[in-house]
Amino acid sequence: MVLAALSLTALLLFAGLALDFGRAHLLQAQLQTALDAAALAGALEVVPMVELSLDRWVSVTETCYDPQTRKPYSCMHWESTSPVVLSGRAWDLLHLGGWRSAAAPRCNWPYRCAGEPRTVREWLVLPPTTTAVSEDAFQKNARWPAGDFGPHIDNLNISYVQNTAEVTATATMTVPTSFLKLAGIRELHIARTGSAVPVKR
Repeated sequence: MVLAALSLTALLLFAGLALDFGRAHLLQAQLQTALDAAALAGALEVVPMVELSLDRWVSVTETCYDPQTRKPYSCMHWESTSPVVLSGRAWDLLHLGGWRSAAAPRCNWPYRCAGEPRTVREWLVLPPTTTAVSEDAFQKNARWPAGDFGPHIDNLNISYVQNTAEVTATATMTVPTSFLKLAGIRELHIARTGSAVPVKR
């Protein structure tokens, strides 16, 4: 009977290892999926920005002389001056032609803007709503049972680097055990990280 009791205890412990660690492995995969979704949702919030340079000319009026009669008359010519620098959403300025209206107030007489704008620099901006969007995506993909016997998230952290727009989602999960309680292990802890960088469009 003693031998049977010891054997049964050992079998229960091994069964607990298989059951609890198997469940933890499944929850780890689900947690990773939720974190990847959160990071991707945040990265999709990125706003591509662009700075453009547009050539600008100024009208100069001067006195000219008729080559035959040498009589003076008023004439005009154009001289290159400081370019117009525009900045804003890349899609609006470049693809929708918004640079024309943005430059118009600075190209009124006596100035004239000519040619297509040149791209000076491009960068990415993540709006303040990035964190909220990422957290919402995490909750929608949190597909594990709730309640006292289910796992729970200890902390969820959404961070991002503004200049690269890389979004990182990190979380730790506590998983209550079943059979492993016989060995004094009442819970397992899982920590996972997901990150995403927006693709340049």
